[in-house]
Amino acid sequence: MKKIYFYFVCFALLLSGLAGCGDNTDVWGEHILTAEEIAELARQDSIKEAQKNSINANLILEYNAEITILANGYDGKFVYIDTVKIAELFGITTTQLAQGIANMGSDKPYENAPEITGFCIEGTTHADNMTSSNTNSYWGHWWDQDGNTTTWGDNARVYAEYNAEEGYFNVGQMPGKLEAGKNIKFIECLKYQDLRVAIVITAIPKEKGQIAATVVSTLDLSIDMNPKSSYDSEPLSFDRTKVLSDLGITSLEEAEIISVNPDGSYAQETSAVNGYWYDLDGFAGSHGDNASVFVEYHGLGDDVEEGDLDVLYVGQMPNALEGGFSTTVKYGFLANNKIVMLNVTVNIVAYEDPETPPTGEPTTDAVLDVTIEKPWDGTFSNVQFDVKDVLRNVFKMTTYQIHKAKISGDLKIYCGEVSEEEPTYTSDTPGYWLNAAGEVCSYGTESVVFCCLGSSETALWLYAGNHPTSCVPNTTVTTKYIISCNGGALTVNLTIKVGAKAE
Repeated sequence: MKKIYFYFVCFALLLSGLAGCGDNTDVWGEHILTAEEIAELARQDSIKEAQKNSINANLILEYNAEITILANGYDGKFVYIDTVKIAELFGITTTQLAQGIANMGSDKPYENAPEITGFCIEGTTHADNMTSSNTNSYWGHWWDQDGNTTTWGDNARVYAEYNAEEGYFNVGQMPGKLEAGKNIKFIECLKYQDLRVAIVITAIPKEKGQIAATVVSTLDLSIDMNPKSSYDSEPLSFDRTKVLSDLGITSLEEAEIISVNPDGSYAQETSAVNGYWYDLDGFAGSHGDNASVFVEYHGLGDDVEEGDLDVLYVGQMPNALEGGFSTTVKYGFLANNKIVMLNVTVNIVAYEDPETPPTGEPTTDAVLDVTIEKPWDGTFSNVQFDVKDVLRNVFKMTTYQIHKAKISGDLKIYCGEVSEEEPTYTSDTPGYWLNAAGEVCSYGTESVVFCCLGSSETALWLYAGNHPTSCVPNTTVTTKYIISCNGGALTVNLTIKVGAKAE
């Protein structure tokens, strides 16, 4: 009998254990929650939800950023934040605040700036993300639709980049990804000692409105340009006084810049500086393979120079246009439901080479010792070395002919020795990134300096600079370049000296 009782107790304990393993279940079926149990679960869920939705900060500042949806552009809105309140909380001055934020970057320009940390809070979990930036700024992030950090790409919707000098976030967009009615709320944060500030920004996408205005006047403008291998633009004067008078405004700051396509449709999404790129058929578009010319206006903003108020700037896609090409594009100013249209005709005129090539046969044994010295800095700035006369005499060509050969690829630069294979350039063509041993490498952790050949219709130069992070001050790199063209060759014994950090 005792043994049977023992087995019964064990069986009962086993059943008790099974009952404790399930959620709301017992041995014989689903457990019915009592009112007290339901209330407790609800309380726990509400605590979790409150924790998820709370913002852990001593100061919370909230702003809206209304952003016009763009198919191709990254533009958005400047959001100025209350730096006075933040500085007061931290117990520092606004200048110290700006310097501390700017010092988050790799360059750290301010020696005695306070140690301020930038970070953010994820939208879904409200967990801290202690990265200060994944954009081009020292503080700021890319964000997805749910307000979680992401990277540039399909999931990205908006970005925020802080400008410490001006005290604003540039809140921009991933082209073609925003939708009206789908706001994005994100949280950028600062930490100083034990104090935390949260900047809550809600990006509000909006559609650009339709144009139903009247063209009240038209100005016909024309400019002749040589084919260009750079984005350098040329000024084209227009009658700003007439534009202002016809629109009934006192400043072009009050006007919107538009364009009209050949089919009569309006373009409102600028693709250049207060202006547009135009394709080969005259449609307003974007920078790309089919682009021809661009028209810009630089007369807007706080730091405008007087000479920019009455001119447009016209440029072209480098190496895309030849003499004989002509296009007329329509660039307009819109205000008070009125449009003043500027018909801009761009004529590309073939370049007339003012030089004659040096006489004689190209040489193959010319040697040039080149030393390029520059201070270290955290950018891609470069220092130039003039090689115009040397290359002219070696190749027996004019500057323009050498420039065109560089563009076409007929001019080649080899590093170390000449190869039967086509050179593979790793920096600006033609040129290379070099490692500490002077060997060709790709841009990255091994790359120390770069050196390339620059050119225009009238100039030829080598230019070199340092990698902003992989190169350290007081670094010297030596190598050998062989520049060949038109049957000639120049051997360049190249030394690049990167000195102390620039003051």
